[in-house]
Amino acid sequence: MNEPTSSSSTSNDRTKKKSESSKCFYAFRTGLPDNSEIQGNHDLLTAYGLGPVERAFNGTRRVKEKMSAFLPHVIGELHLDATKEASSLRALIEKPPIHKEISNLSSSAMQGFKLSAGPVDERYRHLFERKQEVDVLAYSEKSNMIRIKPPYDPYGPNQKFLQKRRNDLLKPWSFRLSTDPVRSLTAHVLLSPSMTGMSETSGSFQYTTVPHFLTNCGDSLLDSPLAKKKRMGSRKFAENVPDVSTDDVEKSENWNNSYELLSWMRNDEIGSDAVMEGPFGPRKVVYCDYTASARSFSSIEKYIQSEVLPFYGNTHSSVTVTAEQTTLFMHEAKQEIRAMSGCGDQDSVIFTGSGSTCAVELLVHLLQSEAGNEDVVVIHSIQEHHSNLLPWRKLAKEMRSVEELESGHVDLDNLKAVLKEVRENHGDIKIIGAFCACSNLTGVLIDVQSVTKILKSCNAISIWDYASAAPYIPITFNGETPLDALFFSGHKLPGGVSSPGVLIVKKYLIQATKPKRIGGGTVFFVNDSDEWFLKEVEHREEGGTADAVGAVRLAMAVKMKRAVGEETIKQLEETISRRVFKSFNKTNNLVLLGPSTVEGRLPVLSFLIRSPNSNLFFHHNYISVLLNDLFGIQTRAGCMCAGPYAQKLLGIDEELSREFVNAIQESPDLDRTHLRRQAEYSQQEFLRPGFTRISFPYFFTMQQVDDIVSAVEFVAEHASDFLHLYQVNTETGEWHHQNQRVFHGRRWLGYIQFTPSGLKTKAKIVPDVTDMNTCLRLAQTLALEASQSINLSKIPDGRVAVNEKFQRLRWFVLPIEIAEQRAGRNSQLQGTVFIPRKYSDVPVKQIPEILGKLDEIPKPSENDAKEESTCQVICDDVVCLLKCDDQSTKAGATENVGVDESEAEDVKQMEDWNKRVIVKRIENLRKEEERKQEWQIPPLEMYKKVTDVIHQLKMIRNGDKVLVCLSGGKDSLSLLHILRHYQQRCNKARSTSFQLGAITVDPGSAEFNPRPLIEYCRKLNIDYFYEEQDIIGAAMKTPGLRSICAFCSRMKRGRLAAAAQFHGWNVLAMGQHLDDLAESFFIAAFQNGNLSTMKAQYTTKDNQLRVIRPLIMVREKALRNFAEEKKLPVVAENCPACFNQATERHRIKQLLAQQELIFPDLFNSLRSALKPLLLVVSAHTSEMRTQAVQNIVNSS
Repeated sequence: MNEPTSSSSTSNDRTKKKSESSKCFYAFRTGLPDNSEIQGNHDLLTAYGLGPVERAFNGTRRVKEKMSAFLPHVIGELHLDATKEASSLRALIEKPPIHKEISNLSSSAMQGFKLSAGPVDERYRHLFERKQEVDVLAYSEKSNMIRIKPPYDPYGPNQKFLQKRRNDLLKPWSFRLSTDPVRSLTAHVLLSPSMTGMSETSGSFQYTTVPHFLTNCGDSLLDSPLAKKKRMGSRKFAENVPDVSTDDVEKSENWNNSYELLSWMRNDEIGSDAVMEGPFGPRKVVYCDYTASARSFSSIEKYIQSEVLPFYGNTHSSVTVTAEQTTLFMHEAKQEIRAMSGCGDQDSVIFTGSGSTCAVELLVHLLQSEAGNEDVVVIHSIQEHHSNLLPWRKLAKEMRSVEELESGHVDLDNLKAVLKEVRENHGDIKIIGAFCACSNLTGVLIDVQSVTKILKSCNAISIWDYASAAPYIPITFNGETPLDALFFSGHKLPGGVSSPGVLIVKKYLIQATKPKRIGGGTVFFVNDSDEWFLKEVEHREEGGTADAVGAVRLAMAVKMKRAVGEETIKQLEETISRRVFKSFNKTNNLVLLGPSTVEGRLPVLSFLIRSPNSNLFFHHNYISVLLNDLFGIQTRAGCMCAGPYAQKLLGIDEELSREFVNAIQESPDLDRTHLRRQAEYSQQEFLRPGFTRISFPYFFTMQQVDDIVSAVEFVAEHASDFLHLYQVNTETGEWHHQNQRVFHGRRWLGYIQFTPSGLKTKAKIVPDVTDMNTCLRLAQTLALEASQSINLSKIPDGRVAVNEKFQRLRWFVLPIEIAEQRAGRNSQLQGTVFIPRKYSDVPVKQIPEILGKLDEIPKPSENDAKEESTCQVICDDVVCLLKCDDQSTKAGATENVGVDESEAEDVKQMEDWNKRVIVKRIENLRKEEERKQEWQIPPLEMYKKVTDVIHQLKMIRNGDKVLVCLSGGKDSLSLLHILRHYQQRCNKARSTSFQLGAITVDPGSAEFNPRPLIEYCRKLNIDYFYEEQDIIGAAMKTPGLRSICAFCSRMKRGRLAAAAQFHGWNVLAMGQHLDDLAESFFIAAFQNGNLSTMKAQYTTKDNQLRVIRPLIMVREKALRNFAEEKKLPVVAENCPACFNQATERHRIKQLLAQQELIFPDLFNSLRSALKPLLLVVSAHTSEMRTQAVQNIVNSS
């Protein structure tokens, strides 16, 4: 075993001078999982070159970004990453994009990267086309990496926090230049006072001078000896990190990352500086209705204007540049959805027009066969939005509702009881469970996995409404218990205005063969008498002209969400929730609706304001308009399209609900056409019950949140002071200030004129506005003046406007009643017709309040960061090389799909060689514990095919130590269970004795999180090695790289071989099956002109390692059926390097499938034909052809 390379002597000398407690090693900064053997194994750590570990050793993957030549934006997309400053993002918009640099390349340069359906892999295009040297390019595009003075943020860090920053910056300063969304390098630079703009005499430091320092540094920043020495490419293995406090660096980075991106969002949001004209003067618009619909961001819209719209075309063609580019955008947008939600190849992602409503309607259609006579029972929670409730009523034979707990969560016991009752009453009827992941009224998050597990236990279909949850929490479609369908509205994501809805559904559930909307893009062929529709549902159900612009906007909104971090967003939302609930629970007259728990919920609050000295409330529309007029705060009033749950929260039962319907319904005798009635209303519409809802976006500062809370508290206290100034329209229920019956600030399309000099409209004068604190002080004065101006004689008696038979339904106070109270009259106010439901207090964790502004931003752990993308991607069983594009499959590319010692040695020379997690097998388990292990027994036919190959080729021998290359795909997981069963049988028969373990290589992709395999293997009680290597980062540093896929495959093979030998294992078992072998054979023949395929087994050149493929006689569909039947934890195959369209391997797969329809025995014939090629045992390329020819001759 090669010893890890040590640091230079100079570095060692310097290190020796430091105390042991101050050592910081080049290791990640989050602790290993509990019970990991590596944590306390001093000898093993020493062998890695890490030495004693002070602070915390981290074997987990950290998403880094490198300081190198690559620009912070690539063709076809705008990267929004947590490490990018607001100024850098603006610079991207203003600076000509990189594709000008490559526009002079010949058209043939891109032919190798064209895929079958036309699109180019835009995400990795810049890696293939890069021609300039790293340093040259870094210098030429340096302006994109320079931190410029950030825009002014009125809610920026306070002085106390800045003072702490000044003190921290007296230490060696750490900064990070983020030029790539996948990896970054932390460069540690020791700054002198003159460089940083720090006064030597006073020691003071101005944060705003840092940009000037960066600008003035020029080439010295990149070319200084210190900077060069600390670059990733020059680091040596086990080399100590420079003498910089890890804690200080991490705090600095987290502070910058969170603050700068969130600060940019606050400034970039369109409308953040909008001004409205109200009855009390101009007010700055404060948008607090993100739960209903989000807002646009300037940078996103500028990108669309400059990059999308100039090449906009129809997506039903790809022969023109506009059509192809638009198709590419549509496809890439869909891939962003897949990456966010963790979809696999068995899942369909469909854009569905106007939000979740269209998505549910389409889902109902897809679940029905053409006969349409299948009985269905739909089970739902009481919290459902109308979109996830009403469409099912048309389909279901019976609708059943599941109650909620006092915490607001679904009552799982009640769910089980309802499922049991349905099964007893209806037998094997189809059951659909339709649940929301988050209530749009209370913000309570539902335990999706727990509910889904119960549904699956009764063979029910699990469907989830993520409309309110998708913008703020991670989506895991293929988690421990996969969901069957989910949908969400793109317009609810920040930046996703006017974007389509999204439906994700398992393909096996789809029964419809005809599109819901028949039109262009849905048909395969049409003649005079018949039509043939497309079979691929994603194309068939997206008829008409696709909303490509909306899809791009949605994709960018998703990227922005993932840039901030899904776990970070969730924690920010929960932090805001705790803060707001703490204040609102102490606010007089404010009645919060829903459970009192503050954990596991988003800052979405529905409330009523009670009138003092009465049991009545203020009308919800009045509260909403008062917040608008006094403070510019935009809230939502009504029942928020969740009527049944809203009524339960308000305490309205079924009988009372029908009374309200009878009161507010329009008379059926009205002639609507003759009367030209546009709206549907009655004279009693204002009796409709409702409440006010407010929601806080996660990028609000705590100061903004506090200001809004103060405004709500003011309205709760002083609502009665302003009521007499407002008038209500009984036909609409709308309240308006007596001086604001006309919308004075309205924008008119009618003002637009198109002239030869351009578009002209009526100019608007934007008045100066005051901040929120000034508005609060002004509101106090206005409240006093309004209270003194009450004139009882001038206030109309609104009580007579209510029909006598509906008088008891009036639940809100009127201005005349407040005026009579103020005048001292003994008027008796009626009681309210409903009392909001009071939830009991449920025990919650006591989480300490975090004070300050940015200190309240939760810092996600490394594990959280890795899980912020739940799309789990894999290069399954290191066969990824054969999935790459045409140009990467040159002669010999598929011949060497094994491992050799040269690749292993290359891997050992990389700096992240020592990153791994080890799970050791526990010996002598008790029988009860062994029975609890989740080992599965394979089907007899499959098992026999595997054992026949093992015995014929003597793949496994006495004393072997076999490591299964566990990728998380269905093939490798199935192989693990098959070999375990074979081992058990051998032990009983006392025949072959061998050890069994597993190994996984994490390539460091932000799109891939295989860490759940660690816990899975721990439960199986096997030896398991989780190897971490920044392969994707290394690929991005490699100049002239033509295929990330091939590079990843080669590096993974090297890591597998090196790790196996390092840990003392002599056999690697890979999971390629018969379909893989057949496809590889045709790729080699078509692309390389030779007869070759993967070898059944071989020994590496140094004779230290044997590689076996026991599944070579097993079909892929058999493995898939086994994995699905046994519910193995399969991760989705969605490799980011080859995600775009069908690769060569996929095309061959389709070709073989078509031939198999004609020749059902095709693969048996191929198995016989490939046998001579399978028996090649040499690892030397020069010997393989000779052996193959000899085998063919011998077999003929």
